[in-house]
Amino acid sequence: MKTKHFYHFATKGLEDDILFGSVLEFIAGMNRIALCLCRLGPDHPVMVVCFCLMDNHVHFILYGTEEDCILFMERYKQATELWLRHHGGDNLPGKFWQIGHWPIPDKDRLRSTIAYIHRNPTAAGMSVSPAGYRWSSASLVFADRAWIQSFGRRMDSLSIYERRRILNSKTELPDDWILLPDGMIWPGDYVSTQVMERQFDSVRDYQFVLNKRVEDDVNLEMYSQQISLPDRDIKSRARDVAGKLFGCRQIADLNVQQRVQLACVLKKETGAAAKQIARIVRLKLTELEPILNPRRG
Repeated sequence: MKTKHFYHFATKGLEDDILFGSVLEFIAGMNRIALCLCRLGPDHPVMVVCFCLMDNHVHFILYGTEEDCILFMERYKQATELWLRHHGGDNLPGKFWQIGHWPIPDKDRLRSTIAYIHRNPTAAGMSVSPAGYRWSSASLVFADRAWIQSFGRRMDSLSIYERRRILNSKTELPDDWILLPDGMIWPGDYVSTQVMERQFDSVRDYQFVLNKRVEDDVNLEMYSQQISLPDRDIKSRARDVAGKLFGCRQIADLNVQQRVQLACVLKKETGAAAKQIARIVRLKLTELEPILNPRRG
């Protein structure tokens, strides 16, 4: 039997594009979490312990086997692409998603990662508290949940037609889940809030960890364990960037200065090693290394 574990999943922030460009897209993005969980079903049990959706990237803490957690993220990515294809308007699909995941080794790291994810909007410079940010699980921690029963509507109070129209999905959801007036499934129904809360001794303990600066430690862990992309993915992105910057998708037709500029963009967007990027843009590693990694050059 495969071991279940806590994992931190995140997508690398898109530099020139967004995943969620409006309230409607954020609501749909929230609902996809619930829908993807239900689609996995009991054969692939995954718990969403914590999450945050930002305009150009996402964070999740998932609990389950590594294979099932990866499957959830793949389904979430596919469902997002499909939704944008039909409802995104100018926010077109085809995002260059780079999804990484990192096992969380112990309770201390789990506590820090929860705080890191909930602090994302504040760390990004938004003038909003973690609990005041709508598109994360922060508002669920040690919260009074009784009021939601009278504020929203149970799923079994809606007709099949209403549910499919509002959610743009035929996926069946539990009857006692709550749909809020704006068409968003209440996240308290699909987030394993009690598991999240059990990592802290009290409300004060959670606030203490939340107020600590944890970004440097978690960012270092994510960077040091960055999962590299295969050459074909880097090449595909390189052609897209070259076409956008220089009006030419053929890397071989670019001059040296353009290739260096392309290499810098690829390094920033993908985090790929200088050796891999040099291979993609057809430059000598000895010439490119000092530019991409000046401290080591």
